[in-house]
Amino acid sequence: MTKTLIIVTHPDLSASVANKQWVEALGLYPERFTLHDLYGQYAAAPIDVAREQALVEEHDKIIFQFPFYWFNCP
Repeated sequence: MTKTLIIVTHPDLSASVANKQWVEALGLYPERFTLHDLYGQYAAAPIDVAREQALVEEHDKIIFQFPFYWFNCP
């Protein structure tokens, strides 16, 4: 079975409507999806590049989820 890494980049996921519901629904399938909240992980810390690279290498697919109002890739 393939596993998908979903990188969630929302500055306030708890206040979101659509993004929050989507993440909660995908969380019901941990055997298929790894949810990775960048804002939650690195709110005040520098990004751990080695950890992020390892996450990418451990998964078959990657999805970037970000607020629609950004209207482009983050």
